[in-house]
Amino acid sequence: MKFYCWAFFLAACAPLLWSADAARVRYHIDTVAGSGRIGDGGPATAAQFSNINGVAIDRLGNLYLADTDNHRVRKVSLGGTVTTIAGTGTAGFTGDRGPAVNAQLNLPYGLALDGVGNLYVADFGNQRVRCIGTDGIITTVAGTGQKASSPDGFPPLETSLLSPRNVAIDTKGNLYIAEFEGHRVRRLTTDGKIKTIAGIGVAGLKGDGALAVNAQLNSPAGLAFDSAGALYIADSGNHVVRKIYADGMIGNAPGRDPGTLQFNPIALAVDAAGNLYIGDPASRVVTAYTTAGNWIPYAGTGGDTSSGDGGPAKDAGLSAMNDLAMDVYGSLYIADGVRVRRVSPAAMIETVAGDGYAHSVGDGEAATSAQLFQPSAVALDAMGNLYIADTGTQRIREVMPNGNMTTLAGTGIIGRGNVDGVPAATMPLHSPMAVATDAAGNLLVADTFNHRILRITPAHIVHMVAGTGTSGTSADGMAPLAATLRAPRGVCLDRAGTLYIVDTSNHRVLRLPAGGVLQTVAGNGSPGYAGDTGPARFAQLKVPNACAFDSAGNLYIADTGNHSIRKVTVGGAIWTVAGAGIMGGSGDEGPAISAHLSSPRGVAVDDNGNIFIGDTGNNRIRVVTPDGVIHTIAGSGMAGFFGDGGAAIDALLREPAGLYLDGSGALYFADSGNNRIRHMRPDVIALPPVTVLAPLTVVNAISLRAGAIAPGEVVSIFGSGLGPAVGVTAALDASGALPTLLAAVEVRINSVSSPIFYAQSGQINAQVPYTVAGSDAVDVIVVYQGKLAGGVSVKTAPSAPALMTVAINRDGGLNAESAPAARGEWMTFYATGEGLTDGARVAGVPAAAPYAHPLLPIVLKIAGVSADILYAGSAPGLVGVMQVNARVPGGFVAPGAAQVALTVGDTKAPEITVWLK
Repeated sequence: MKFYCWAFFLAACAPLLWSADAARVRYHIDTVAGSGRIGDGGPATAAQFSNINGVAIDRLGNLYLADTDNHRVRKVSLGGTVTTIAGTGTAGFTGDRGPAVNAQLNLPYGLALDGVGNLYVADFGNQRVRCIGTDGIITTVAGTGQKASSPDGFPPLETSLLSPRNVAIDTKGNLYIAEFEGHRVRRLTTDGKIKTIAGIGVAGLKGDGALAVNAQLNSPAGLAFDSAGALYIADSGNHVVRKIYADGMIGNAPGRDPGTLQFNPIALAVDAAGNLYIGDPASRVVTAYTTAGNWIPYAGTGGDTSSGDGGPAKDAGLSAMNDLAMDVYGSLYIADGVRVRRVSPAAMIETVAGDGYAHSVGDGEAATSAQLFQPSAVALDAMGNLYIADTGTQRIREVMPNGNMTTLAGTGIIGRGNVDGVPAATMPLHSPMAVATDAAGNLLVADTFNHRILRITPAHIVHMVAGTGTSGTSADGMAPLAATLRAPRGVCLDRAGTLYIVDTSNHRVLRLPAGGVLQTVAGNGSPGYAGDTGPARFAQLKVPNACAFDSAGNLYIADTGNHSIRKVTVGGAIWTVAGAGIMGGSGDEGPAISAHLSSPRGVAVDDNGNIFIGDTGNNRIRVVTPDGVIHTIAGSGMAGFFGDGGAAIDALLREPAGLYLDGSGALYFADSGNNRIRHMRPDVIALPPVTVLAPLTVVNAISLRAGAIAPGEVVSIFGSGLGPAVGVTAALDASGALPTLLAAVEVRINSVSSPIFYAQSGQINAQVPYTVAGSDAVDVIVVYQGKLAGGVSVKTAPSAPALMTVAINRDGGLNAESAPAARGEWMTFYATGEGLTDGARVAGVPAAAPYAHPLLPIVLKIAGVSADILYAGSAPGLVGVMQVNARVPGGFVAPGAAQVALTVGDTKAPEITVWLK
């Protein structure tokens, strides 16, 4: 028997070769974490919201919210209970003339109530305005669904609107619509006629002192009426508030503050006394402009977190002020991102809706019942724990192998400060956007807006890895804890365990070897798109978001702002492998470098050279096959949530981001806009029944015993006509791995192409892929010169160990009767068939530090006495081989021949003989 081994370090392995026929690989899709549970039926202060862009209050005090990114309109009753009154949670346009709760909305924004309780909704993404009647029935009242701004003169249902963002109702029941991108305001009268009352449809700042219909606006947003019937417009692009008087004339209502309170108005409200309230998202402050012409800071300190409940509004922190509304009692309601805050007439603030994902997120429950919010990235460890960068909840979440969700790190409240050495559960985060696991079981975290990289140990203790916690740009060569980063959004490790940091807002990727200093590997710090085929250090990137490595050590970068995927070779050269640098969604089944991507935020590469892309803006997962052709494998391009349990190509995704290949061919991804983690599992290719093939015999390559095979085991396959008459021994390919096609011979184990050591007509030596783990049995197929040469079904087991008869003494010499080992000294043994390890589990690549260790317990007995094991792990420089260093027992063992027994888990290997003195 011939037996050949090479070194390799384990990583994720793809289940199928694509070849030129992309249709060979199909995926099914499912959700593994996250749900649509958002708190309906319970207290509004314990519920979850996405981004609230509209608020309205009826005369009874019921609160209505446009839960924009959840595509719902929700109601908070006087008793504080929240319910959904419109929208299914999935973006779309359906349901007119039926119950609003069964209808689909698409990014609802502004809300307005008329005098009898009808609620009008600016259905921004559907380019329509819709009305929810007091009977709960929804209808469209204006807009065609086409994103355009029609001239006046058509009926409202034949008039196209261009991004209707906000709405308001006057005392006569007329509806006013702010066309954000159409740069005008329309009025829909109670008799069903629609016309422009302000703006000519071209962005600009002209026309004050004249008729509003002849003036120019620039991105009008919030609308509000005063008691005299004058209409105020948040002319956001012009940074002013405009006022349309009863005679149709327009003016600059409060003017610009001559002091420091320059504003970017988005939201407006007017109280009964005529005081104007202006929400400025740039400064995160609500300012009051009084009837006396004075500016008064009313709510918000300018901080970026929601805080201060129970105290003065002017001392509170606001994260947003997307909309404002005033109730009949003089309380001001603020759409504060994922919360609604209420400021009393006494100027005290409290939260009336939204938990802010600070407390109720479903920990301790099944992951598919828990709540996520804008997850960005995922990673798995060797034990099967799934880690999630749950950006919007300010946490790192963990899905344990039993399927339950827990919080590993983060308190749910944005924070910063010195966290070194603290328990992860008490550590504050600020928008974590990336996670990665290393071979030692540590979790690396990009704490993005704290501008640092953290390491969480298996004991759940946090240590700083890089960054000072403040934003900045450091030169190469600095110690990692003295260097400044700027909003890092990606981390990845190469196969030697070296850390790479995507320093996003510095437009570069940094390398940090263990104990070393930071060095730039790609990007010169200047945003742009230049440098292809040249040194990566001098090239330009633009807002990169993620990174990944292939088995050959090439680095891949999701160059988000350039709408492309860039590759950095081991030699340091960079070139584009996908994307033409122009935003778009075209190019499938053609050259990837000519295709158009849209803000890709995820990238992963398997060992067959397939490049998987989270094409975020196109709501698709795409793959570039080794022939350079790009294909869509999940998502139709339309944003939505659909398809679980079916074909991934037919599913709907929303802003897919980080990707992770798990080693069995399954692709996990953060379906960020759907607040879920989903995974795609490849369909198994139907092969001809093995009974019609020439029979094969599969044995352990060391013991030559037939039986169940284990993940990673080296096996010999015997038959006839399996390969060339003269045996061929494999050499490592350019990527440093064993080939899966040798002398026209291919071995497929459950459709996975296996690394081959040796091929000859009667015998093939190959390594079992780690993807067989969890299977009861597998089909082993040999293909020679494109034709099926034989097949057999073989059972699998967690381990199938066998010891090589060669043992090494402490002095490095072979153990023999003439060269016995001394009792009390250590010896080295070699075996195969130990099963799964704590490494990345990729077959066919030489083992390199840090070395993987078997997950199952190892017991080695010499002459029936358990030996102390000094090391049990991957044998350096070998493929599929475990090395065991053990100390020979002392006085209880007699000199002479002694039997050695290795047990891995519950399986014992055939014994071998060594000689002792």
